[in-house]
Amino acid sequence: MIRTLALVGHAGSGKTTLTEALLYHTGAKERMGRVEEGTTTTDYTPEAKLHRTTVRTGVAPLRYKEHRIFLLDAPGYGDFVGEIRGALEAADAALVAVSAESGVQVGTERAWTVAERLGLPRMVVVTKLDKGGDYYALLEDLRATLGPILPIDLPLYEGGRWVGLIDVFHGKAYRLEGNKEVEVPLPEAERERAERFRQEVLEAIVETDEGLLEKYLEGEEVTGEALEKAFHEAVRRGLLYPVALASGETGIGVLPLLDLILEALPSPEERFGEGPPLAKVFKVQVDPFMGQVAYVRLYRGRLKPGDTLQSEAGTVRLPHLYVPMGKDLLEVEEAEAGYILGLPKAETLHRGMILWQGEKPESEAVPFARLPEPNVPVALYPKGRTDEAKLGEALRKLLEEDPSLKLERQEETGEFLLWGHGELHLTTAKERLADYGVEVAFSVPKVPYRETIRKVAEGQGKYKKQTGGHGQYGDVWLRLEPAPEYSFEWRITGGVIPSKYQEAIEEGILEAAKKGVLAGYPVMGFKAIVYNGSYHEVDSSDLAFQIAASLAFKKVMAEASPVLLEPIYQIKVLAPQERVGDILSDLQARRGRILGMEQEGALSAVRAEVPLAEVLEYYKTLPSLTGGAGAYTLEFSHYAEVPPHLAQKIVQERRAQEG
Repeated sequence: MIRTLALVGHAGSGKTTLTEALLYHTGAKERMGRVEEGTTTTDYTPEAKLHRTTVRTGVAPLRYKEHRIFLLDAPGYGDFVGEIRGALEAADAALVAVSAESGVQVGTERAWTVAERLGLPRMVVVTKLDKGGDYYALLEDLRATLGPILPIDLPLYEGGRWVGLIDVFHGKAYRLEGNKEVEVPLPEAERERAERFRQEVLEAIVETDEGLLEKYLEGEEVTGEALEKAFHEAVRRGLLYPVALASGETGIGVLPLLDLILEALPSPEERFGEGPPLAKVFKVQVDPFMGQVAYVRLYRGRLKPGDTLQSEAGTVRLPHLYVPMGKDLLEVEEAEAGYILGLPKAETLHRGMILWQGEKPESEAVPFARLPEPNVPVALYPKGRTDEAKLGEALRKLLEEDPSLKLERQEETGEFLLWGHGELHLTTAKERLADYGVEVAFSVPKVPYRETIRKVAEGQGKYKKQTGGHGQYGDVWLRLEPAPEYSFEWRITGGVIPSKYQEAIEEGILEAAKKGVLAGYPVMGFKAIVYNGSYHEVDSSDLAFQIAASLAFKKVMAEASPVLLEPIYQIKVLAPQERVGDILSDLQARRGRILGMEQEGALSAVRAEVPLAEVLEYYKTLPSLTGGAGAYTLEFSHYAEVPPHLAQKIVQERRAQEG
C-alpha cells in the first residue's frame, strides 16, 4: 500500500519538525534533525538553513508497517506558492498542519483552498499542543472555517501536562512511553467527553452512507469493518476531514497519525485507476553536480530501470530510477503508482510536463493548479561586468526552478523587473542567483507613469530642409482629441497630401507619442486626426512627413492640457478581523479608495483601488499591520490622473534626472 501526501500549512506550524519525527519514529533516520541547527532532511538548501524555514518542497519517503509513504514537506510562507501548489499537484491528499498556539492562519486557508480546487481529500494535524493552546476552541475554529471536520484524537493530560491521546474512534487512551504508544486506562474525568465525541464521529460517518444510516436509525450497532470502510470513503470523497493530534517535538501521536493516514487517505489506484505509466514533472531543481533534476510524480503504472516515457520534448530514457530523500537521490529497482522520482540531467523537462507510455493523455488527466500572478516587483541590476555577462543564463535557471517568479523589461523605464510573491521570495531568489555565481542588486522600481490630454487642440507641423540636391518637405496639420484609446483618422481631401504618405505620418505620430511633453512618459488616450497639409512633388518623402507629423504632435499636445497619469491597482488584503481598522487607515493614507469588505473563512478581505506608487513596498508594511497574519494580491486596474501637487513634483524630478 502506498500513500502520497503533501504536508502544508502556515509558516511556523511545525511541518518540518513533524516530518523529522515521522522519519525518526519509523526508522528512516537514526537521529532527528532540528530546524534551528539546519540539520533536517527536507530543509537542506542553503537558503532554508539561512532563513530557518522551508523554501522548497522536500521529499521524505518512509516505510511503516510494510507500507510506503511519500511525504512532501511544502513551504508555509505564501511567498513560495509555486512550491506549495507543485506539492499538492503531486499528492493524493493534503495533510494540513495547524499550530495549537496560533490556530487557523492565512497559510492554512490558502493551502486548504488550493487542495479543495484540486479535489484532494484533506485531513488536519494539530501540532505544538505541548507549547500551549486550547484544543477544543481550535476545533470550533476549524469547524467554522474548514467545514465538516472530524476529531479523531483528544488530548490526554496528567497534572496539566499533555502526555498522550484519547482515540475517539475506539474509546481508548494511549500514553507515549519511549517510542511506543502504550494503552492506559481512560480517566473518569474524560469518559463523558470522549463518549460525546465518539457519538459525534459515529453519526457523522454513518450520515455519509445510506446503508449504514438505515441500520443506525433502526437501532443496530454500527462498528467494525463496515464503519471503517465508510469512514475511508467519506474522507476520500471530501465529505469529512479527520483531525489528528501529533507533536514533532515529543513524538506524541506520531505513530497513530501514520495509522490514520493509512486508514483514511486514498491510494493512487483509488484516484487514478490502473493503466500504463502516467506521470508529471511537478518541480525542477538545478544541482551543481547532477545538473537539472526533474521531480516526477508517477500517478499510474509501474516503471523499471531501462524503461522509457514520452513527453512533449521527446523520449525520456530511464537508465536508473531514483527516489529523492531530501538532497539525496536513492536508487530503487522499481517504481509504482504513488512514487516520487528524481530524474537527474533532465535538461529537456520542465515543470508541468506530462510523461506517459502508450496513447498520449489529455492534459486534464493529471492535476493542475494555476500559479497566481506575483505582486511584488523589484528592479534588478547586475553588480559587475562579469555578473552582467552571466546574468542571462542564471536567470534562465532561476525561472526554470521557480516559474512563480516573473521577469519583464519595462519599456517606459528601461528597467528589468523581477516579480515575486513577497520579500522572502525575492531575497531567496537573489541568494539563488548568487549560488549560480551571479551577484545582483535590487531597488524599488520606477513607476511607469503615462501622459494624456484633457482637451481638443490642433496645429501645424512643418519640416523643410534645402540641400544641394533634393530637399526635404513635409507639412501636416494635426488635431488631437481625448479618447478612451488611441485611434487615427485620415481626413485629407483634395489630395493636399498624397495618401502614400499616410503610413509615414502615423508612424511619426506614434513615435512622438512614446515620449510626452510633460516628463517624457508615453502618451495614451487620444485620437489623432490629420485634416490638412501640403507637399512638394520633388522634395516630399516618407521621412519628411514622418518628421513633420512628429513636430505637429509635440506642438499640439502641449496645447491640449497635458496631464500625468499613474497606474492604479486593485488590492485585496486578507487579515484577521481585529486588524481591519489598521488596514483601512493605512490604505486610505496611501490614497486608496476602499471598494468593500467581506469575510473569507476566518479572515476578513479588504478590497481597494490604490496607486502603484503607494504599494511598491507594501510587503514590508503588511506584516507589522497584521502581526504577520496578513496577505495581499495586486491586479492592474487602470490609469488615473495624478493629483496636481504630486504631478508637479514628479515632473520636476524627471526633468532633473534627464538633465
